[in-house]
Amino acid sequence: MKPTFIHSLVNSPFEDPSLFVRIMREKRAFLFDIGSIHRLMPGDLQKITDVFVTHTHIDHFIGFDTLLRALLRREIPLRVYGPSNITDCVEGKLRGYTWNLIKEYPMKIEVHCINGDKIIVSSFHAENCFKRIDYKISEFSGIILREPLFTIKAIQLDHQVPCLAFSLEEEFHININKASLKEMGLSVGPWLSELKKAIREHISGDTEFLVSNRRYKLDELKDVANITKGQKISYVTDVSITDENIKKIIEFVHDSDTLYCEAHFMGKDRDRALERFHLTAKITGRIAREAEVKNLAVMHFSPKYRNDTGTPEDEAIREFTGQPHHSSP
Repeated sequence: MKPTFIHSLVNSPFEDPSLFVRIMREKRAFLFDIGSIHRLMPGDLQKITDVFVTHTHIDHFIGFDTLLRALLRREIPLRVYGPSNITDCVEGKLRGYTWNLIKEYPMKIEVHCINGDKIIVSSFHAENCFKRIDYKISEFSGIILREPLFTIKAIQLDHQVPCLAFSLEEEFHININKASLKEMGLSVGPWLSELKKAIREHISGDTEFLVSNRRYKLDELKDVANITKGQKISYVTDVSITDENIKKIIEFVHDSDTLYCEAHFMGKDRDRALERFHLTAKITGRIAREAEVKNLAVMHFSPKYRNDTGTPEDEAIREFTGQPHHSSP
């Protein structure tokens, strides 16, 4: 079964965190955190429609300039989601440049600021030199983006400053049953994408499709679509070690197919982790185990372990899989 989302970290675990997620069969991609993104190809950058920022420390936000430059002449808007200061930070970035020659550029940036129980939406358009316009306030109930194919949720955590975690979840997965296609004498083609879209949008079963010059109702074609549980990907980084944070994360990422999570410090350096408001590798592994995730991908290691024989990944995976430990908690 081909997955809907293809996902991977942009950089190594010792470098800036950034997760690139491409949607199969669509010219579209997401970015979770926007540290250094120089490894992404120009074609990858052009696919990015939505950026989800956990917080605006430099290693999670410095790549905004790279993306801005790449998308200046793109007509498709860029949406940015982030914590309570995200709009001010985007505005500050834009104010750092002179924009007197871009009024004919099509670029539009829409910023969604999550502040407590509110989402505040602001826009910055090239045609008015990226002047900030605040135009919408709505209630925040955990969901920040919902489309027929997927839902993206966020929770607010603590890193001494507000920090978000995100999940991307496919409502359900549709796989085409080629044996059923053959039995019905149907050929593959663009109509299959239209069929999937109709199923996701809960269109009436009387809706008709033209296949090989013959009309079929949606209800007649449903047997060619196998519906299974959709993918869930979660992304968590830069989180203080508190009982409240850990409890919220476990509930939020539960049953994820893949959890991307920081493992900044080793368990032996727990005191340092508390001082720097980061998770330890052992706690990350425990979170993944208790949340019953299928795959743990650890990231955002402290540079102090770069030359060590043991890594935060080793320690996190041992805790996740229940292997015996020989290090301090």
